[in-house]
Amino acid sequence: MRSGYELDHLLGMEQFITGTPGIGGKLRILVEDFIVEERFEPCRDGEGEYVHFILEKYNWDTIRAITQLSRVLRVSIKRFGYAGTKDKRALTRQRVSAWKISEEELAEVSIPGLKLYGFTRCRERVNLGDLLGNDFTIAVRRLNGEALEETLAETTAQLHQRGVPNYFGYQRFGTVRPNTHLVGKAIVQGRLEEAVMLYLARPYPRERSDAYEARKFLDETRDYRRALELFPSRLHYERNMLDSLSKNPRDFAGALRRLPKKLRRMLVHAYQSYLFNKILSRLIEEEMEIKGREIPLFGYSSGFSPGRQGEIEREVLEEEGVALESFKIRPLPELAMPGSRRSAAVSTEVSYSLAKDELHEGKQKLVMRFFLPPGSYATSLLREYMKADPLDY
Repeated sequence: MRSGYELDHLLGMEQFITGTPGIGGKLRILVEDFIVEERFEPCRDGEGEYVHFILEKYNWDTIRAITQLSRVLRVSIKRFGYAGTKDKRALTRQRVSAWKISEEELAEVSIPGLKLYGFTRCRERVNLGDLLGNDFTIAVRRLNGEALEETLAETTAQLHQRGVPNYFGYQRFGTVRPNTHLVGKAIVQGRLEEAVMLYLARPYPRERSDAYEARKFLDETRDYRRALELFPSRLHYERNMLDSLSKNPRDFAGALRRLPKKLRRMLVHAYQSYLFNKILSRLIEEEMEIKGREIPLFGYSSGFSPGRQGEIEREVLEEEGVALESFKIRPLPELAMPGSRRSAAVSTEVSYSLAKDELHEGKQKLVMRFFLPPGSYATSLLREYMKADPLDY
């Protein structure tokens, strides 16, 4: 079933794999409507230079929470390790490691919205990807009761049979400014001026008005010095880039290098993710089996899949005007991507219950529980049930 939503098409998620009507609904009306808990192998060392603990956060994003911990404890942020970032508007529990910080110091931390507990001494740092996956408990509110049970049962059955499309979800690209993949594409194609202006200048209607007006001014004038005065202080990445451009107006590589390397790499990853989504959409559109199938995350060392899938992969790259060699990114070689592969589908058991929505008279609330492996997005599963405009989630 083809999606009718503009954002889905912009991000390559053009197809639903289920053919059922959407139940609609609303996510995250309360922070605790979205609960995420990491599943991991516990550390049993009992000794070492690292303390592992559970970080429970309420309406905090992971990076900001870790940054605040480092400030309160007056240590470098580099002393902390974690397996993955978690949603901001959610109640989440994840494992974090702290190097050469005592359990007593960690236990005394008091920051509203954050809790630290479950301290264990370990020899190893927690690194990105060091988890088995995530358990989700998610409430969907404002539902009408008509035929809900039948629709839920049929959607669940179709996902069990066909697999959940392992799309990179909206969080990968952003919804306020859904253009990280466009910046990444311009970088891959070596069009650095375009990449910089997409990042800095292109305004989006869902942005706050001060940011919108500042970006619009820059888009129309290319006056980097004046734009630096207009850009809000909270947009510190943009301001760092503008500071570079105000001194060296044609050094677009230098401006991009004002971004942290992790963020620069994320821009290229976002473009790889978009290409993956496009290919997955084509496979679903052509009713190809996606269970047990892998799709390239394209890089300079990637190969093409056999058969019709490989033809689709070549077609998508040709349409995009990108070659595998492009991922060497010669103007910014530190961002070169060799490529990898990712499962086209995930399998999970979904349990759910319906009850009265205590916040909305006459409506129902759906509570869903499921597990997803690392790197898979809850919204990619939820969209198959809701089939609502993602801008209204």
